[in-house]
Amino acid sequence: MAVRLCIPSARPPAEVEPVLDSWRERGYKIALLRDVGRAEPLRGKYGADSLLLERDYPGYGGSVNLLAKTVLKLDPSCDWIVTGGDDTLPDPTYTADEIAAQCSEYFGTTPRKSTISIANGTGTVHLDRVYETFGVMQPTGDRFADGSIDRIAGSPWIGREFCLRVNQGNGPLWAEYWHMFDDEELQNVAIKLGVFWQRADLIHLHRHFMRESDAIDSPAVRKDIPPHLIRANSKEHWDKNQKLFRARKAAGFPGHEPL
Repeated sequence: MAVRLCIPSARPPAEVEPVLDSWRERGYKIALLRDVGRAEPLRGKYGADSLLLERDYPGYGGSVNLLAKTVLKLDPSCDWIVTGGDDTLPDPTYTADEIAAQCSEYFGTTPRKSTISIANGTGTVHLDRVYETFGVMQPTGDRFADGSIDRIAGSPWIGREFCLRVNQGNGPLWAEYWHMFDDEELQNVAIKLGVFWQRADLIHLHRHFMRESDAIDSPAVRKDIPPHLIRANSKEHWDKNQKLFRARKAAGFPGHEPL
């Protein structure tokens, strides 16, 4: 079983390379998309099994979907991917393989809270089979910003079957958002399908630029936005994507249905 960290990244090498090293030390393979127009080339080498895509940034959701599709095609042993930011650290207690085994056991044995329905040309198909990797797990032990992670799947574990089948097979994230609110839709969709698991015992420490310290309960404080995040954190961008999220939520997230 392999677990792959799939993230886009535009941070300077001196900032992102230690983060990647921390994931590899815990047993994760790396799949990275670097924005060729904005990001400096990385200096480190992360093993022969690492995947590095260098291209224009297609948005956060588009990046994760592309990385997931590529990884799952190239590596049949990869049952789980993890995504998030290039400023997020892995859980310090468990290895990648240990968490993967826990996730597969949970989603393979836990009764569904709802029936997964698949629309087709003749009606609706109800699947009785339980898939070990049709699920989303979010560590919530990092209580940054009053536990803001509780409402989003901001650094989730996403199973192979979920990646390949949700959103009509177009990838685990709704790419129309470009940068924000795709994590909130992911959580809502996984809950809707009865396959969302929050774990307070796991910590993905998010070194957000507004974080005051590495304390688990660190508040968010006002700071300057890093250059590579100015566009993504603009009010115009936030308002546009919030409007899209609210409209999609009110409509039941059309197009999320799994294959």
